Amino acid sequence: MNLKKAIILSAMVTAGTTVFAQSSNLKKAASNIQKYEELRSSGSAQLGTSFLKTAKEAIDAASEHDKTKDLAETWTYYSLIYASLAVDEKSEENATKAAEGIVKAKELDKDKKNASNISVAEQNLYSFNFNHGVGFWDKKEYKAAYDAFSKALSYVPGDTTLTYYAGLAAIQNNDYTNGIDKYKQLIDKKDYSQHKAVMVDLPKLYLSLKDTTNALEYAALAAKEYPNENDAVVQNIELNLIVGNEAKIISEIENQISKDSNNKNLYYYLGIAQSANNNTDKAYEAYKKAIEIDPNYNDANLNAGVVLMNGIREKLQKVNEDKTLSNSQFTAKINELKEQIKPAEAHFLKVVENDPKNESALKGLKGLYDFLQMEEKGKAIQEKIDAL
Repeated sequence: MNLKKAIILSAMVTAGTTVFAQSSNLKKAASNIQKYEELRSSGSAQLGTSFLKTAKEAIDAASEHDKTKDLAETWTYYSLIYASLAVDEKSEENATKAAEGIVKAKELDKDKKNASNISVAEQNLYSFNFNHGVGFWDKKEYKAAYDAFSKALSYVPGDTTLTYYAGLAAIQNNDYTNGIDKYKQLIDKKDYSQHKAVMVDLPKLYLSLKDTTNALEYAALAAKEYPNENDAVVQNIELNLIVGNEAKIISEIENQISKDSNNKNLYYYLGIAQSANNNTDKAYEAYKKAIEIDPNYNDANLNAGVVLMNGIREKLQKVNEDKTLSNSQFTAKINELKEQIKPAEAHFLKVVENDPKNESALKGLKGLYDFLQMEEKGKAIQEKIDAL
């Protein structure tokens, strides 16, 4: 994923002449950073290099001089100059100095006269750290990218793109806790372009931490926020199936099928849910629907065969327990069950056709042939199982 870099759009506010009465160095620093900013804003930052250097030398002197070292204006320009140096030279050291200057400027600026220029310095540091983070991302240094994006966020709290990038960087570094924290800050930002991606990914991040409780909570929230988005709804269905909430999720699966009737996976999920809810016939019908859409759907074919076998097994148990049946009635009942179970053969054979070493399908066939008393076929299947 390519991340876009930030563009500096801020502009300094020109200070009044009274600000500089205290010191020629402070005045020199202010006038030179002003000239540099004018050139930079016109796209000629390189031409302003000498002005920026002069500004740095002057502000270093002003920050140490007894008359100016405790002035809010001094540290405001100090932060402005070093923030510009950080951006120009891609220097972490200068960015640190600028950040320190901002802290001092805010402490001294009791009447907020320098607030606008302090804000410009902050915006420059935001841009520096943002672009620094993008550079680390491009080099796949995701921990460093996360740290840089987090620093940038300290200057523009709540910025959606930056919060998202920080979350992405954390996730790429397998730092799911911080990834979740950043993503959760975007939940109420419904107009953000990546909001759906955030909502759909949050449950996956919780699953990475083996936190199924929160995974379910946020999967349900994503499905609620995006009821017409297949990714969000299907994820909610899948998670509920994983944790055993089959009965709860049946109506949601059926509702989604009404919107997406050609989705074979939805019928497969419905089969799983109905089977777990002991609705064997409904489960088989659901699997058959999935197979109608894709005859080579191995999982659906396998489950269709299994659910048929299980249904017949239950019926066989009842026949065996029914002591009122005569021998002829018992035989008739058994023959009926044999007819009912025969469609399972086609399902298992399809799986084996696509995957000859599928042990579950082979064992299904073996059980089927044993019940149907088809000894030769049963023997042939057993040989295949033994050869696995």
